[in-house]
Amino acid sequence: MPIDPVRLALSFIAALLAAGPAAAAPAPSSPEAALEAYVDGLRTGRVERLQALFLPDGQFCTLAKDGAAAPVDCKRFAEVLGGWTARPDPAATGRVLDRRDATPSMSAVTYELHFGGDRYVDQLLLYRTDAGWRVVAKTTAVAAAR
Repeated sequence: MPIDPVRLALSFIAALLAAGPAAAAPAPSSPEAALEAYVDGLRTGRVERLQALFLPDGQFCTLAKDGAAAPVDCKRFAEVLGGWTARPDPAATGRVLDRRDATPSMSAVTYELHFGGDRYVDQLLLYRTDAGWRVVAKTTAVAAAR
């Protein structure tokens, strides 16, 4: 019995479409879940994981180390996420130091991140959207090497 290429192609496409939603990451249900996804993206180098979490036009600011000329450097998340995931760190970890909810859909989190041999202290502003919790702003400082 000959194989019908159209029927075979349609079966293959149907299987791919059926698998699509199962492969999508669930929307973060809390700021803590969003930050777990953040660390997972850094561990695995999956930029799409971070792109789903960080608002592209959101702001990322770094505080300069002691003695630097420019005390604060800010960029859009869309400009920096690829660099964050370019060198995955399977040992990356993080923990919430403090969480303050201004409203049921707005949270400010102080977060300690160990990534790439450095220890960072982050201040993150997260908003709950229809797609789950998203980071709209992050300011970070290198606290000390591991």
